[in-house]
Amino acid sequence: MTRRLLLAGLLLVLLAASGGHRSRSKAASRGHHYKPALKTKPGGLQTPKLVNSRVAKQARLSDRELVTVKSTNEVTFDFDDDELEQQLLDNGGYIPKSAEPFQVIEDVSSRNRLFVTTPMLRSGIPASLSTIQYDGPSGLSLKPYPSLDRHRTTEDTITDCMEQLVSIAPITKSWTDDDTLYALDTGVVDITSSPKQVCPPKIITFDLRTDEIANITVIDTTACISLYVTLWVDPCPTGGAVAYSTDSFNFRLTVTDLTSGASKHLQSEHYSTRRRSLTRAGGSCAYPPFGLAGIAADNSCDGKMYMQSFASNIQDVLDKKAIRDAKDGQVMDENIQMALPGELSGMSGPLVVDPKGELLFFPIQDDYAIYCWNTSKPHDPQNFRLLIKDKRRMKYVSNMQIDPTSGRLWMLTNRFPSFATNTVDYSDVIYYIMYISIKGIGREHSSAAHNDSAHLYRGARVGGVAGVGLRHSSVSTTWSEKGHLA
Repeated sequence: MTRRLLLAGLLLVLLAASGGHRSRSKAASRGHHYKPALKTKPGGLQTPKLVNSRVAKQARLSDRELVTVKSTNEVTFDFDDDELEQQLLDNGGYIPKSAEPFQVIEDVSSRNRLFVTTPMLRSGIPASLSTIQYDGPSGLSLKPYPSLDRHRTTEDTITDCMEQLVSIAPITKSWTDDDTLYALDTGVVDITSSPKQVCPPKIITFDLRTDEIANITVIDTTACISLYVTLWVDPCPTGGAVAYSTDSFNFRLTVTDLTSGASKHLQSEHYSTRRRSLTRAGGSCAYPPFGLAGIAADNSCDGKMYMQSFASNIQDVLDKKAIRDAKDGQVMDENIQMALPGELSGMSGPLVVDPKGELLFFPIQDDYAIYCWNTSKPHDPQNFRLLIKDKRRMKYVSNMQIDPTSGRLWMLTNRFPSFATNTVDYSDVIYYIMYISIKGIGREHSSAAHNDSAHLYRGARVGGVAGVGLRHSSVSTTWSEKGHLA
């Protein structure tokens, strides 16, 4: 029983991780608007229960439409070959109910597709990275990417760890390049039953113009087993790219130079801080483990990186320069990494921040809700604004990402706790890929707090030091009609 709870907890970290960031090239995105396959109205919006009831009355942002693009009760795969599909079904290589979507990211309009990952949680998953047509049917019928032949999802079928894809979990794009997809292959199979690292973790760079692999970088690691659950790529320094990934098994932040291939692993007490122990989001009660689960950063090479351990209600922030200057194995102590003072009301997971680092979005899983914090204001629950709440469609938020061109916040939701405990009700819709417009949120956010001028920031604990207040420049942010922050 203890082992089953531990494995279920480790999986909660995997599915909690996420947070996307990207922007599309001007040539690829100019003048195009997607037409969603299914459009639904928001439901059950409620004012969040914040610490100060007077501020809570002012905290709700205007009602926004939560648009469902894909929804289904079962994930299937499209092989373009009925005979091959039957063969995989017969030999156990394809068990539809084994696949659990983890992350989603959209491609440019001209390619009309979404990317979805289904890591090797159980046996019977034919591919861990797939595509699906944006404007196709509303269900999730996934086409292995770049081809089924590239994927090897069982230990006995792997012949080349460098070239073959085993278990891709996080995917991302940089803020400046919409023709490149980065994917992190954990190399871990059978995560729910008996996790085994059959290949070293690696970061794969795909050229989406040709659908070819442009680069593969193996993450140097001394751990016997690692489970990387988040990925973020920064095109810094000039001429190169740096990948940030989080190893939830070993409570560390890994920094990989995708040009040289060198990696360093950083530790912090905040990566394993446990403040919460139970979540009921998504169905059955589950006990999450430690582990850094969410990271998000702005587009400045000298900007900020925000972090969130899943089994915690504390968010952290770290200067990118401090990360670049750190040495392998260094502990990012309290003088460098700061625990933001405002505690969340429950467990979160994925984070996403806009390109300028002005607006941070995060879920509170047991609230079935997404909140927003304007980083120019104190990190205080009184400044956390409810963006959307929907108990039916947001059972468990696995992944979020922002498309800054359209001003859309994308999310993938599922019922992972029920999946991990084998209590899923497949008669109901389980998986949703959705978005919500975040245009004008900066303006509404500022307006909501305008009447709270009497509120004083009294200097909360930052980085374990009492009486030190974390302040930001008072910059008002709004979305322009073209979807960019102005």
